[in-house]
Amino acid sequence: MTKKNRIVSFKKLDSELKNLVQNFYPYGFEDDINFYRLGPDKSFYAFPISTEEYNILVKVDVDSDFGQEIEEEESGQESDL
Repeated sequence: MTKKNRIVSFKKLDSELKNLVQNFYPYGFEDDINFYRLGPDKSFYAFPISTEEYNILVKVDVDSDFGQEIEEEESGQESDL
């Protein structure tokens, strides 16, 4: 069976998914946040979790400095911060 893909906002997680996030990332998910582009005008930050049925990207809000660090890491550039 192929897993379905979902994108869910962290703010809208139900209690079951919140518990899954806590179990999956007991020490926090900050190191697993990635930058995703859906097109030229749509992008977001998220971290992955999985269930038996779904691959889920959990969208999170990040401050501008943290977001810049993630983008630079993914592009292979070093930050001067």
